[in-house]
Amino acid sequence: MKLAHVVLTSCACVALVAGCGGAQESAAPSTTSTPLTVTEKIARSGGPASRGGERTSLGSGLAITVSTPKSFVPTATASPIAPRAVGLEVVVENEGTSAYKPAQLRLLAKVNGESTQQVIDSTQGYSGLGSTGDVEPGDSVRFSVAFAVPEDKTWIVIAATPKPDAEAVSVFSTTA
Repeated sequence: MKLAHVVLTSCACVALVAGCGGAQESAAPSTTSTPLTVTEKIARSGGPASRGGERTSLGSGLAITVSTPKSFVPTATASPIAPRAVGLEVVVENEGTSAYKPAQLRLLAKVNGESTQQVIDSTQGYSGLGSTGDVEPGDSVRFSVAFAVPEDKTWIVIAATPKPDAEAVSVFSTTA
């Protein structure tokens, strides 16, 4: 009996120590620092955020839908000049309780992990957000944007920041 009691006590101590060690190991990943900048957040977003036409929540009652990108050659009047661009139709829906100012929306794009510029090509309908009034609760706003990309197929990630102090949300990623 005495031997069984010693063995059980020893096993309990080993289990307790092993359990503590395991807890420390599992806590380690949670101390990993989160990205500090929007660029880092976009760069670290793995895999597809969504496919074209899928709706993504931006928080605070806002949702965004980004179309599948359409590759095009910008015209000579486009700014900046780029050998190729991808155009996207964007819809922002306000399902919140107060009006949303779309001028606060920032769309950011990374191509193969590097930031890229928005292309304004009004001739082809890519004029960006422009000056849009408030979007009332229950309403939405639609606009077309384009981003410069290399001539070859490339990986593109689009992120949205609904207002200046908000976290960036990865809303779309694909090859284009």
